[in-house]
Amino acid sequence: MKKYLATVVICLLATACTPMGTLVPPGGEAFRARLLKPEDLAKLPLLPTRVRAGDTLRIVPDSQPATMDLRNLVEDAQSQNYVVRGDGSFSYRFIGRVEAAGKTPDELAAEMRSRLDAYYREPGVTINITSSPSNRVIVAGAVRNPLPIDLGALVSIEQAIFAAGGLMPAADPRMVSLLRMDAQDRYQVYFVDLSKMLEPTEQGRASLSFQRGDIIFVPKSTAGNMADGIDVYINQLLPFSRAVGLNFSKNIGSNDSTVTTINGN
Repeated sequence: MKKYLATVVICLLATACTPMGTLVPPGGEAFRARLLKPEDLAKLPLLPTRVRAGDTLRIVPDSQPATMDLRNLVEDAQSQNYVVRGDGSFSYRFIGRVEAAGKTPDELAAEMRSRLDAYYREPGVTINITSSPSNRVIVAGAVRNPLPIDLGALVSIEQAIFAAGGLMPAADPRMVSLLRMDAQDRYQVYFVDLSKMLEPTEQGRASLSFQRGDIIFVPKSTAGNMADGIDVYINQLLPFSRAVGLNFSKNIGSNDSTVTTINGN
C-alpha cells in the first residue's frame, strides 16, 4: 500500500508541473521580447482587410456596356451579392471565375475592371464586404465563458475579457496572449499584463483596435495548473473517490499493534 501511495504522490507532483491539455506561455527572453504595454498594443499596425472564403461581397457596377439596352440599364443599376466559395473564388457575369481570396476589395475591383474592359465603356465596380464568418474575435482560456465575439461589438481587449464573463480565479492576468495574423496569414503572438486593468490612471487607458481573426487567450496561473493536475488524478484516474479517510484502532488490553485501514468515501 505504501508503494501505491508513493506512486500516486509522484504522479500528482508530475502533473502539477505540466497538467494535460494546458497551454503554457513561454518564459525567458522569448516572453519578454513580446511583452507589450496596453498602449503599445494600440500602436500595432493594422493590416488591410482582405477577402476570405465565406465572405459575402456586395458588388455595385458603375459602368455602362458598349451596347446598351433597357435590360442592361436595369441590371447594372442593381447591386448584387456574391458569396466567396471555399476555394476563394466566385463567378461574375461575362468574365466568369474570379479569384478573390487574399485580395483587398480595392485590389479585387481593379482586377475586375481590367477584365471587364472588353465588355464595358469605362468599366468599373465598387466592392464591399457585407458579411464574413471570420469577422470575429475569439476569447479563450481561463475566462468564465469562452466564446467568439462579433468584431463590430468590440473596441478593446478589456471589453473582450468582460464580454467573456471575466477572468476565472485560476487565471494569470499578467500573461494574457494576443494572437494576430500578419500579412502572410501567419499568427504572431504578443503578451500583455492586465493584472492592473482596474487601476485608474490620470492619462486613461489606450484601447486596442481588433482585427478579424484575433485570438485572446488567458493562461492559468501555476496554482491553477496544479489544481487541474490534482483534479485529473484524484477525481478521474484513481480507483477511489476524492475523499480518503484513515481509521486507527487498537485493542485495549492486548498486545496487538495498531491497525490502519484506508476507506474511500
